[in-house]
Amino acid sequence: MKYLIIGTGGTGGCIGGYLASSGKDVAFIARGNHLKAIKENGLIVHSTLKGEINLENVKVFDGDQEFGKFDVIFLCVKGYSLNETISTIKKASHAKTIIIPILNALNAGEQLSEALPGITVLDGCIYVGGYISAPGEITQTIKIFRVVFGARENTKVDIDVLYKVQLDLEESGIDGIISDNIRCDIFKKISFTSAYAATGAYYDAAAGEFQKDGECRKMFILLLKELQKVAIALNIKLDTDFIDENLVILSGFSSDTTASMQKDIKTGKSSEKDELIFNIVNIAEKYGIGVPNYKKIANHFGYIKSSRMFIQRKELM
Repeated sequence: MKYLIIGTGGTGGCIGGYLASSGKDVAFIARGNHLKAIKENGLIVHSTLKGEINLENVKVFDGDQEFGKFDVIFLCVKGYSLNETISTIKKASHAKTIIIPILNALNAGEQLSEALPGITVLDGCIYVGGYISAPGEITQTIKIFRVVFGARENTKVDIDVLYKVQLDLEESGIDGIISDNIRCDIFKKISFTSAYAATGAYYDAAAGEFQKDGECRKMFILLLKELQKVAIALNIKLDTDFIDENLVILSGFSSDTTASMQKDIKTGKSSEKDELIFNIVNIAEKYGIGVPNYKKIANHFGYIKSSRMFIQRKELM
């Protein structure tokens, strides 16, 4: 199996780094100083599970280069960059390629399917913490590393290919899970990321503040309760211990961990607040659901109804 990782940040760098470290055939798409450093010195992953991963002679490209065809493409970019990847995916795909989007967005797979007719697009989500700590270096921050992927309803895919991807992930030290209800699994993952990032950005707080009683932990739980109401409106059946599960995940973070959205907002970069905050408010308003805490945080960050997440599908077509 030939793997392409589009987006070599904390998520893509960890997935590709682990796969490559176990001898899998992996290539990366990166940009800027990160791309230059990987070309010159290789890729380093400071792993919480495998120690130091030092990869030399890494196959890394920018999206405009010629780089051949791949069997599996992990799309690991921010939601606001999804449109930019379409031409790269088309160029890198053959008739049997499968795309696994790992984005903080509820409908990424559906949007990509509309933009990529004839290419098999699955859906996926990830539980990992990581960031670019220096050009050519990825630092993993938590000991959970789980990739969940599967086909949406009415999407045909060779199950043997999924089992092969799962095996490659497992052999690389990643907990690979083939989901039989990927829509629910993505909502659960987005729920954690959304509530965590929104609370952290609003209070400018790291995980340690969530892990003890106080305003951050209280807000985190209130947002999760509002997400439970959104799930009911979307006909998504969550587990009864939904909140407890998220608190367990939170307990595995190092105390200084912050969400990438929070980092981006603080440094004035493009962020995923549309996907992780504003989109939740849009959905709630569409279904007449009260989400006062999400609304308060959204307003704090300049919420405008019908934000980028809702016009994105039109732009992709």
